[in-house]
Amino acid sequence: MFRRHPEEFYREIAAALQTARSARSFLPHFPKLLRSHFPSSRCLLYYKEAEGNVFRPYGDNDGQKEPPFIREEADLIESFTGRTEIMLDAEQTRIYFDLFNRDSEDLFAERGFNLVIPLHARNYFRGLLLAKVDARDGKEIRALADAARTAATMFIPLIEAEQVELDNDKNYYRLFKFDRLVLLGQMAASLAHELRTPLTTVLFEIAAIKSQLGNEPAITAAYEKINREVGRANRMIESLLVFSKFKDLNLTSVNLQEFVEGTLREIPAKKIPAAVTIRVQAEKEIRAASDGDRLKQVFINVLFNALEALAGQKSGSITIRIYSEYKELPRNARHIIAVSDDGPGIPDAIKDRVLEPFFTTKKDGTGLGLYISYSIMKTLKGDLEIQSSQQGTRVNLILPAR
Repeated sequence: MFRRHPEEFYREIAAALQTARSARSFLPHFPKLLRSHFPSSRCLLYYKEAEGNVFRPYGDNDGQKEPPFIREEADLIESFTGRTEIMLDAEQTRIYFDLFNRDSEDLFAERGFNLVIPLHARNYFRGLLLAKVDARDGKEIRALADAARTAATMFIPLIEAEQVELDNDKNYYRLFKFDRLVLLGQMAASLAHELRTPLTTVLFEIAAIKSQLGNEPAITAAYEKINREVGRANRMIESLLVFSKFKDLNLTSVNLQEFVEGTLREIPAKKIPAAVTIRVQAEKEIRAASDGDRLKQVFINVLFNALEALAGQKSGSITIRIYSEYKELPRNARHIIAVSDDGPGIPDAIKDRVLEPFFTTKKDGTGLGLYISYSIMKTLKGDLEIQSSQQGTRVNLILPAR
């Protein structure tokens, strides 16, 4: 039964939703609020991820290992997609709990969950609450179930509305169609070829002039400045030439988790600040037909952008999530490497320019990193999506599953 008045529980839910950074960020707090109001010894929430066909766990681990993600086709999820009634572990339901336990990595056996509460709102089935309760106390079970389901009608619509808004904005930054990018690349490459010779001539002539004029401080400073700026122009040219000289694709079967972890190991430790943590999350073994070298070029560029976004912060984190998702039908599946940082996000004033060639906010940048990365993903029959807010930036590297 309620330890406090039910109205107080709902007020706490409403207050937590109002102060949360986003409706989805409220989810880890939901099991804790339930436990503070009910004599349940353990609660765990599974909620449908925004991307990918999986349900993510939220709740207190009680010092145990992290609960697993559960796929949408698992028995535990499919059993409650169209069911609104709760299920208590009893003699007549034991077979179901055995099935749930088998496809959720012994979750029920290890943690003693004996109650499953499906969470619906406005025809959305979005989650399950797993709880450990005293099976003899029917009033307690009914009170817990009613409170959980009522609370779900408060936060599920908010999360769904939030997701609709994100989906509508998902393509906001993808300003250039691939055919336009190719045309711009061809034009830029032609200019690059024409500029290399005169720039090389400038460097030789400046060096000759300096050797004749001596080492006066003003002359040396001017020479170094010219040399530095010409070098910057040359780096831009090299980037464009590499982009314009793509060879045939070398497609192989790439294990995406091994690819990400292997690439991270190749990055010198000094390139990653001590205050930044990088986590890799993979739902399962996912393989994609891709060109590993070109994919690595894109991944490293996106990762370094995330590291630069965290520069100046006392601490920060980057999460690299590897998963598959499909829209409507499994045959429409796509594989995704999502790189997310918790930096300040992309300022509104430049959001519509991030894919523009030569646009950069970096002192020594060329403004070609994302432009070329987006183009590479297109040659791989994939895509690159950018989502950004004040809570951070997420870049999805999307590869076709077929």
